[in-house]
Amino acid sequence: MSRFMPFLRTHALIGLIMMAIGFAGGWLSAKLLPVGGNVMALLGPGMAANEVTPSELRDDFGIFWEAWNLVENEFYQRGSVDRTKMIQGAIKGMLASLDDPYTVYQEPDLTALTNEYMRGTQEGIGIYMRFNEERAFVDRPIKNSPALKAGLAQDDEIVAVDGTPIRELIAGLDVHKANVEVASRIRGPKGSQVVLTIRRGEASPFDVAIMRDEIIISSVSGQLLDNQLAYIKITDFKSSTTEDFDTTMRELLPANPRGIVLDLRNNPGGFLTNAQEVLGRFYDGVALYEDIRGERLEEMRTIRGGSDVTSHELPIIVLVNEGSASASEIVAGALRDERSATFLLGEKTYGKGSVQNIHKLSDDGSARITFAHWITPDKTEIDKIGITPQYVVPYTEDAASTVPCVADRRPAEGQTTCADSQLAWALRMLSTGETPPQAAAAK
Repeated sequence: MSRFMPFLRTHALIGLIMMAIGFAGGWLSAKLLPVGGNVMALLGPGMAANEVTPSELRDDFGIFWEAWNLVENEFYQRGSVDRTKMIQGAIKGMLASLDDPYTVYQEPDLTALTNEYMRGTQEGIGIYMRFNEERAFVDRPIKNSPALKAGLAQDDEIVAVDGTPIRELIAGLDVHKANVEVASRIRGPKGSQVVLTIRRGEASPFDVAIMRDEIIISSVSGQLLDNQLAYIKITDFKSSTTEDFDTTMRELLPANPRGIVLDLRNNPGGFLTNAQEVLGRFYDGVALYEDIRGERLEEMRTIRGGSDVTSHELPIIVLVNEGSASASEIVAGALRDERSATFLLGEKTYGKGSVQNIHKLSDDGSARITFAHWITPDKTEIDKIGITPQYVVPYTEDAASTVPCVADRRPAEGQTTCADSQLAWALRMLSTGETPPQAAAAK
């Protein structure tokens, strides 16, 4: 999704990021809307017959130009009329009338930021941000990033960027626009400098000068835990995910792990191609079926290559929750349906079973159009339903759920371990065979 031809589907992106998090060296929007599918299939035989020409729409658009001319001729704040925004608003309204939350228009600046993030490398300082009541905070700095090297820490408040107060930058903006505004100020070319004014706790604000650099955001992390169990976390499915996954597996498999915990919790999705490639590391077969506009069912298979887990025949526990959506649901559902010795544990997933194509528009914005629904290999419908894991375990952090700190989790002050009931049960199942009580019978 990094660079687009007028109609592009080198990869398909299917996902839903439900976090109000910005990335200042890249960027996660408050809602990174899902895209996906196959433009060549969409534009294949029979498509041209359904296209509508401008001449056929001339009469239908008469009322649009009536309203447009009323604004041009009568709106009292004539100097504030922005024709670009009017056109963008009209496109948004047209797509919104379809009553599909995933068929949307994305403005050029948001499209550019989304593209950068999904490439997996950006130039900036390397922090995730969150917003609360017109205040911006460091959610966490990225490993080996300029921000981390400069001493920024989780929960630091960003008071100002290059002397401009955050409250001034984002006053009156919704979280989407606030993300864009602040991220655009913090991002910048490698070698340039940005000065952040930081407030830490109750102390007085202080300035931190940070030299921007290239930020590599790995979407996969892994480590070998006690009892020779491998833990793998996939945060989303971007263009670099397959390579990141292969790198992680090359590090873990030589240790001959006895089982794998694959953590897809809060994974909002991403590129369909990368989901198929990750599945191809586990088995050769059907990844999903796409119901193309209600006209045909298309089989989508796994894509083989890279690190091969199949020869190891390892038991796998896949962790999911309500934040697991779209591409992560594809991976979870396919592993459940197609691979033996694989179980889902956690909570019911989000339930996003539609597929979108993404098209670059002439203004450098993008239109994402739902063209298909997908179902699991055993043809289970998950849209607006989700996937209920075989073992339903609510997430808690009680004393009985002590586990090693994994991925980017850090222990509480004075502690050396973390607490996670779902991971604790996954490790227990793989180590002893003990299963949680009240296992869900339904798929």
